[in-house]
Amino acid sequence: DALKPAVQANVPPVEASIAQRMQACATCHGEKGGGIAGSAFPRLAGQPAEYLSAQLRAFREGVRTYAPMNFLMSRQSDAYFAEIATWFSTQQPDPRVIDARRAMPFDRNVADIGKQLTVQGRLDAGLPACAACHGDKLSGMLPATPAIAGLPRDFLIEQLGSWSNGTHRSPAPNCMARVASLMSGADIIAAATWLSFQQPEGPPARPTGKLPLECGNH
Repeated sequence: DALKPAVQANVPPVEASIAQRMQACATCHGEKGGGIAGSAFPRLAGQPAEYLSAQLRAFREGVRTYAPMNFLMSRQSDAYFAEIATWFSTQQPDPRVIDARRAMPFDRNVADIGKQLTVQGRLDAGLPACAACHGDKLSGMLPATPAIAGLPRDFLIEQLGSWSNGTHRSPAPNCMARVASLMSGADIIAAATWLSFQQPEGPPARPTGKLPLECGNH
C-alpha cells in the first residue's frame, strides 16, 4: 500500500478554456489584461485583435525583443495567437487602474502640454495629433491601430523613445518613427504623462477618413 500513489480528494478539474490559460498573463498585464496601476506593462484588454496578433508574431520572430515574451511566444502558432488576441480584444480595461494613477502625484503643467500635443498636435512642425490616427477617444481604430488611452507612462516613453532612436522595427512605412522624430524628449514625457491618466472608453471605432500618415502594421 505504501507504494500506491497518493489520492488527492476534492481536487477540482482544471478548466480547459482560453480564459483559464490567459490567467498566466495577469501577473504582468492585470486580471483579464485590464492593466495594473503601478506597472510599466501595457494593458491588453480592449485592444484590436489584429494589432495584438501582430505583436505576438513580432515577439515570436524576434522583431520585438523582450526576452520573457520572446521565449513564451517562440513555439506558438498563428492560430493560437489569433485565439489569444480575440479573447483579449473582447475584455474591458479595469477602470480602477486609471483611478489609482490619478490619485498619484504628477506635474499638471506637463500633463497639460501632453494633452495639447495628443489632441491638437503641432501642425506647423508637421506633427499630427495622436487622435488623428488612434481615434477621437484614443481607443484605437480597427483593424489594427492600437488604443493608447490609459497605457502606462513608462511604457509609452519607452515605445516612443525606441521609435525615435530607430530600435523599434515596425514594418514600412514606419509612420511612428516619423512622428517620434518630430518630438523632443520633453514632448514624449508630456504626451505619455497625459495619456496614462486617460480612462479608456468603448470599443475601437472604424476609421472614417484618411489618416494623416501612411502607416504599416505596428
